[in-house]
Amino acid sequence: MLKVLLDTSFLLPAFGVDAGEEVLSCLELIAARRERIRAYYSPYSLLEAVMVLLRETRRGRLGLEEAAGMAREGAARVVYGLEAADTPPEAYSLAVRLYSLGHRDLFDNLLYATAATSGLSLLTLDGELLGFLEKAGLPQAAIRPGDLEEKLL
Repeated sequence: MLKVLLDTSFLLPAFGVDAGEEVLSCLELIAARRERIRAYYSPYSLLEAVMVLLRETRRGRLGLEEAAGMAREGAARVVYGLEAADTPPEAYSLAVRLYSLGHRDLFDNLLYATAATSGLSLLTLDGELLGFLEKAGLPQAAIRPGDLEEKLL
């Protein structure tokens, strides 16, 4: 059984946010292969998704009431549709280590650290994060959508 932690981009459609065709294709693949893959979410991704909605309100693309409804509905879809990943204490230490090595996105750091310390693979589109992890010589606990397809063949 392949266990993947979904990066926030893969949760955004549940919040009504267009995350692109690659994300939707991946989610369809995960749904079609439920017998071979288990998808998890992190509460940190829920927070980051709500921050995306708030950013859209600041830009004038959403009203606050609309964003509040989208946040409630999106969180319900994720929480009741996926299993939450535990973030063990050592993940926080690793997240701080990633920050000290130069990767300044705390959400990315926490998601990667959660995956790396929990035996999961972080499914991400974030090329910057993947490049940083490779350059830093960190364990390969993050995969791209194409890697997911290969692992399921």
